[in-house]
Amino acid sequence: PPVFSQVMYSFVVFENVALGYHVGSVSASTMDLDTSITYLITTGDQRGVFQINKMTGLITTASIIDREEQAFYQLKVVASAGAITGDTVVNIHVRDLNDNSPHFLHAVESVDVVENWSTGHTIFQAKAVDPDEGINGMVHYSLKHNPKDLFHIGEESGAISLTGPLDINAGSYQVEVLASDLGVPQRSSSFILTISVHDVNDNPPVFDQLSYDVTISELEPVNSRFFSVHASDKDSGPNGEIAYTIIEGNAGDA
Repeated sequence: PPVFSQVMYSFVVFENVALGYHVGSVSASTMDLDTSITYLITTGDQRGVFQINKMTGLITTASIIDREEQAFYQLKVVASAGAITGDTVVNIHVRDLNDNSPHFLHAVESVDVVENWSTGHTIFQAKAVDPDEGINGMVHYSLKHNPKDLFHIGEESGAISLTGPLDINAGSYQVEVLASDLGVPQRSSSFILTISVHDVNDNPPVFDQLSYDVTISELEPVNSRFFSVHASDKDSGPNGEIAYTIIEGNAGDA
């Protein structure tokens, strides 16, 4: 039977190489005279990524190789000398190229925050994935747009936190979060995070004077409106709405 020069062959190829790329060659021989040998890949290549020259044993690429789909192939190659055959194993390792950008689940995200949260409070967890391997798949985070530098993101964790107090009057902030890999060339992607600021009832109503003095006649008719007090509240929405009551000194419910 034909005997291969090696019991096992190992080759390395980068993903995305051109069609017809030379991966490697196998070779078999036989002691029978005047017998030609032909080669055939029998198992291990269900996608038809590789082909072998049946006369020379040269293995080449027949389609685009994507490491993210499959990073290792183990082919069985059969050499035939007429009706007699021999076989060998061919291991092909696919090396990574930085052909994928980090990917966020959504292009736009939103989060609700409260105006009085303290500096350092974590408000959102950004997460991007990169299917490349090694440094090509390592993701670092940064803020591409950071209004008034009010926010900070962990370079490796992606946790977004506050660096200062938020302004309830701003209503909301828009932050652009960038994820970049460490490959060459570097690839990146981003998404927009809308941060909506909500009011806390942290301001009491304040009267426009500390005290009031008014004189009325004892003949003032019932239900006459003789004086008005005024207070304001810096809070917004229902927290800033004011209701007035008399709590002391109203002798005889006058």
